[in-house]
Amino acid sequence: MTFEDRTFADDDDVTRGMWAFLRRSFGAAGDDGRAAAAVYGRHGESSTPAAAADAPPISLDGVVKRYGRRTVLDRVTCEVRPGIAGLVGPTGAGTSTLVRAILGLVRLAAGRVGVFGVDPARRPRLVRQAVGVVPEDECTVPGLAAVEMVQYAARLSGLPGTEALRRAHEVLDWCDAGQERYRPVETLSVGMRQKVAFAAAIVHDPRMVILDEPTNGLDPIERRAMLGRLTTLAREHGKTILVSTHVLPDVQSICDRVIVLAAGRVRLEGSLDELTRPVAPQLRLEATGPLEVCLQRLRERGIVAARADATTLLVSAEEDRRLDDIWRAVRESGVTLRTLEPARRRFEDVFLQAIARPEEDAHAAP
Repeated sequence: MTFEDRTFADDDDVTRGMWAFLRRSFGAAGDDGRAAAAVYGRHGESSTPAAAADAPPISLDGVVKRYGRRTVLDRVTCEVRPGIAGLVGPTGAGTSTLVRAILGLVRLAAGRVGVFGVDPARRPRLVRQAVGVVPEDECTVPGLAAVEMVQYAARLSGLPGTEALRRAHEVLDWCDAGQERYRPVETLSVGMRQKVAFAAAIVHDPRMVILDEPTNGLDPIERRAMLGRLTTLAREHGKTILVSTHVLPDVQSICDRVIVLAAGRVRLEGSLDELTRPVAPQLRLEATGPLEVCLQRLRERGIVAARADATTLLVSAEEDRRLDDIWRAVRESGVTLRTLEPARRRFEDVFLQAIARPEEDAHAAP
């Protein structure tokens, strides 16, 4: 008996609810492959209908969402461009609701949402063909092996059985799933279940992947591997990635742009490079040895410098000609230079300042 032939008792509401959720989340194309021709081309390559060529992956204009009298999203206007974007905010900021709005899973009180130029409320199937989702809450089906779970996601996206199984193994290989793929999903570790969810999200080769807390519960090795896969998808395969997370170092390590949400409003939006750039140009000088001597030599040459920590100096870089003086000071002081690079503010400091700023002072960076 294949997993398509499984039947469940009528009173198994939890299991039936999971299948219903999966059908909604992965496009509801049906598991009989009848929609394959609309989604995949003759040779199995993605042929998701293209929207307007100049449409951004995600655009939101004046989006308002209320639950009763509580306003969760308050006139949210922002844009996600190609690359990797981070969506961050304190607990209760509305980030998860915003993701649901992008997917067309909630009814808005006002405003417009566009995904590659398509309204998800009007054409949800077209949007879900173009988007893969890794939700924060686990959505695996007990009793299915990991590879069956990913294969089923592929079938729901329109691939016929053999191609769905081939693609399932292909993406699980890329996720380094090994022989664990043949175990029931409920017996897998948190990290392995996260791999399965990620594989299910990308098995149909979507143009964009949205991940809600993708590194929750992962050990440092698996966390680095997950972030590496996201970077590869964006840089080498041209996918747009939207990561909603509370782990700010993850944002700083992989994101091109960031959207900071607080109390349902966008407090800050812009390039991470611009947002973390110090007001005055500085160099970060990391070295071992007599750092105090180096600091003194720099100051003797009229260069503004200060100690950041036990191995790092922040050096003013307002004048390019000063670079020769910096090198001389380093050489004369006898320190061993490890790093000399443009200084950046910690994104954590930028984030805290943004959410503490009065709402009327919130702004978007270009």
